[in-house]
Amino acid sequence: MNLEINQFTYNFEDGKISSAQIGLYGTNNPDAEYVNASIRVKPEDLPEGKSFMAMGMPDMIAIARKKLMADTKAEEATDTTQPVTKAEDVKDQQ
Repeated sequence: MNLEINQFTYNFEDGKISSAQIGLYGTNNPDAEYVNASIRVKPEDLPEGKSFMAMGMPDMIAIARKKLMADTKAEEATDTTQPVTKAEDVKDQQ
């Protein structure tokens, strides 16, 4: 699936860039599958010694793509008999 960027926004706190919000969208037209994600890149996601001002947009998008892959890495479920109904339950299972 080819991911396209559909949003790029810097967030500021006290006049300094605190994070970047990057929207990624991709489709697999023959199967009507899609992904739509908004990934926040934080200072700790940047390479050591780099700031937001030192990073180009392509570098930031690459970081967002890597974070999306890590965040959506599916693992085999070990117990599917318990339905998850609360957000706390979902967090506990991660």
